[in-house]
Amino acid sequence: MKRTKKIKREDGSIKWKKVGKGSHRFKGRIIKPGQTFMARPDEISETFRDVIHPLDELPEEVDSPSSVPSAYTLKARASGGYFDVIDGKGKVVNEKALRREAALKLIKTLE
Repeated sequence: MKRTKKIKREDGSIKWKKVGKGSHRFKGRIIKPGQTFMARPDEISETFRDVIHPLDELPEEVDSPSSVPSAYTLKARASGGYFDVIDGKGKVVNEKALRREAALKLIKTLE
C-alpha cells in the first residue's frame, strides 16, 4: 500500500512520480521514468494515471461538469414538426429527426 502525505499548497499542486516506462511530455517538459514533479490533479489526464502516481494525498473530488445528470428534453426543428432529443449535456441523442410521439417514446426508453 502506498503511503501518501497530506500537504496543502496554495496553487493546489501535489507531487507526482512517473512509474511507467518511456517518457511523458507535460507542459513543455519531458518527464522520465522515476522522476518526480509537481502538478495539479486536474492537469494530469485520466489516461496517464496508470503510469503517473501521486506521492501526496489527492484532494477530494468536487462535482465535476462531466457528472451532470442526464435529463432528456425535446427541441423542435425549424420546420416540419420534427424534434430532436437532447441530453443533459446538450448533445443530440437521435440520428434522424423524429416526430413528437417517437421522440417522447425514445425519452422514456432512455430514462
